[in-house]
Amino acid sequence: MLPHLLVASFASPVSERDPSTSFGTSFLSTHRIITIAVMVEAHADVTLPVSCEVAFVAATDLDNADWLPAVRSVRHLGGPHSGIGARYEVEAGMVGKHLRGVLACTEFVAPTHALIELEDGMDLAITLGFTQVSGGCRMDVTARYAVGGGPFGVAVERASIGPARREVARAVEQFAARFGRKT
Repeated sequence: MLPHLLVASFASPVSERDPSTSFGTSFLSTHRIITIAVMVEAHADVTLPVSCEVAFVAATDLDNADWLPAVRSVRHLGGPHSGIGARYEVEAGMVGKHLRGVLACTEFVAPTHALIELEDGMDLAITLGFTQVSGGCRMDVTARYAVGGGPFGVAVERASIGPARREVARAVEQFAARFGRKT
C-alpha cells in the first residue's frame, strides 16, 4: 500500500463570493491539502520447533527483546517484565535514524498474541502472533510504522519499505536461531 496525497477543493459560502464579479458566477475557493495517514507494514513469519507457549514466553520477554525489528538495545523501566504494562527503554535504528523511546506492551493474550508499541515519537507497533502447526508453532511478526511530517515523511516511508521488510525477516530468523532453527 502506498501513501497518497489528496487535494480537495471546497467552495466558499455565498457570503464569501467575489463581489466584483457579475452574477456571482466566480467565487473564492479554499484548497485544503489532506494527507491520508498510511502506515508502512512489514511482515514475516517462521515455523519454530517448539510449542506456542514456549515461543510466546520467549518472544514477549522484553528483557531479551534485542531480536525485535530495528531494536538495538533494551533496558527495563520498572513494573512487570512481561504482559500489559511492561515498559522498556529502547534504542532502535529505523528509517535511517537512531531513535530512543519507550516500548510498552499494550495487548497480551497468552499464548497467541501480543502488541508492543512505541509510546512517544514515531508511530510504531510490533504485533506478535502464534499458531500451533505440525511439529511446533508458527510465529508471525508484523511491524507497522508511520513517519509523518508531510510530503517528506511520505517519501521516507516509501523509501523505507524494502529495508523494513528485510529487517523484519532478519528479526524472525534471529529469533528462530534461539531454538536451533537454521536459516
